[in-house]
Amino acid sequence: MNDFYSICPNNEPVGHFCGYGPVSVLIQVTGPEQDSFAGVAIPLCGSVPPFAFSSFAQLTALLDTLCDELGHPVRTDRMNSFGSGSANPLRLVPAQPVTTRKLGHFTIEILYRQNQSMQGRIIVPDRDEPAGRQSFRSDIELLHLMREYMA
Repeated sequence: MNDFYSICPNNEPVGHFCGYGPVSVLIQVTGPEQDSFAGVAIPLCGSVPPFAFSSFAQLTALLDTLCDELGHPVRTDRMNSFGSGSANPLRLVPAQPVTTRKLGHFTIEILYRQNQSMQGRIIVPDRDEPAGRQSFRSDIELLHLMREYMA
């Protein structure tokens, strides 16, 4: 299914419409959580409000839910779960953008969802090209890049 199927006959988008480019999300990391981190994710397209996350596993699951809601990029397989395997569906819990001190912030562009993972780019505004823009091929690679940028 692509974006052409998610448009109603009267040209009104179904759910949140994000165009045909990548799904871009600004990530504001606010604090460490055990072996992970917590923060707020702010979608940069559509009318989806900012949402909170309390771990990397929750962030990747919520990004997958966001892509499903926006209708692209369409996944080819089901996502891997780093969590406990809970059958409860995840919901985007609204949150306010962070105005206090942040541990880090960057933009994630999700280009594809293939092989049970996400592929895309991470963009760090404080770094010059090409160090400030790197591609990732899996959730684990994204986690390593995020940790590297916050170190």
